[in-house]
Amino acid sequence: MPHWYEYVGVIHIHSTESDGSQPIPKIINVGQKTGLDFLMFTDHMSLRPYHQGLEGWYGDTLAIIGYEIQDSLNKNHYLVFGVGDILPGEFSAFEYVKGVKREGGLGIIAHPDETRHSLPKYPSYPWTAWEAEGFDGIEIWNQMSEWMEKLTKFNQLKMVLSPRRALDSPTRRILKIWDELNQKRKVVGIGGVDVHAHPYKIGPFRIIIFPYKVQFKSIRTHILLDEPLSSDFKKAKEQIFSALRNCNVFASNYRWGDGKGFAFYAQSRNQIAKIGEEINSRDKITLSIKTPQKSQIRLLCDGKVVCEKEGKNLDYTPEVKGSFRVEIYRRKRGWIFSNHIRVS
Repeated sequence: MPHWYEYVGVIHIHSTESDGSQPIPKIINVGQKTGLDFLMFTDHMSLRPYHQGLEGWYGDTLAIIGYEIQDSLNKNHYLVFGVGDILPGEFSAFEYVKGVKREGGLGIIAHPDETRHSLPKYPSYPWTAWEAEGFDGIEIWNQMSEWMEKLTKFNQLKMVLSPRRALDSPTRRILKIWDELNQKRKVVGIGGVDVHAHPYKIGPFRIIIFPYKVQFKSIRTHILLDEPLSSDFKKAKEQIFSALRNCNVFASNYRWGDGKGFAFYAQSRNQIAKIGEEINSRDKITLSIKTPQKSQIRLLCDGKVVCEKEGKNLDYTPEVKGSFRVEIYRRKRGWIFSNHIRVS
């Protein structure tokens, strides 16, 4: 089996710099103890921790600091990395997507398909500016969004006491949008935690919803590199950004098992392509899938299931061109979602 270097991290983290409940150094410490390779912070409209020099290597954990921007209606939230200044708050989504691209930054649409109606005091913040050009990726799976969508006034105690159990899968509606986008160009799909660790009061009790440690053990983003992460911080950060831009990524829900070691690749007589890459159909191709544990394996082409199997591996010879990706389920819950391999 081909070998790539795999690194596991958490994207979309809020600290006390905006509406989180812990300062960045303490959150990094939690990430280190949880065994994460990288953490990507996105406080609302603030790069102060970046300018304070809090980015860098912390032992074996890489901390990257970006920010989250939204429009004047508090819609169209956008995760921004690799820029040194905050874009104006009065910008429209079209303007800040273009602005991030112009500055050479990395931009990812946050919780794009939020829909919730049961608790009006917690409105949804969906993405509506799909005509905007230049975004690099979307959160196909946002932990806080899914949890909030399932929250009602009748199940609050259960949801608070066992928050990870409510997580199921990315929605079919966002996966459809993502597949359609990838038939035109590369758009990376990531898993985001959107962690705030909010204090929550139920009667006389005050508890923390989704402490950082709990959320760091749920939805994770895995990146695949041809070389190990550099010990030089600037180079390592660019390696992370490059992997995201090139879609060398899969997302997993640690609640259903450690996804590390999952493999999806295409191989012909003359080529090998990992997740996010393209392979020419001139020669016979085999798409290979290997999972760390027995599971339900589902292979899709352009959003449609072409093969499904129970087990730990699947090999498939495609008969058509298209963008192939993998969904893995355990106990009928989403576990692993890969980005696409293009057969051209």
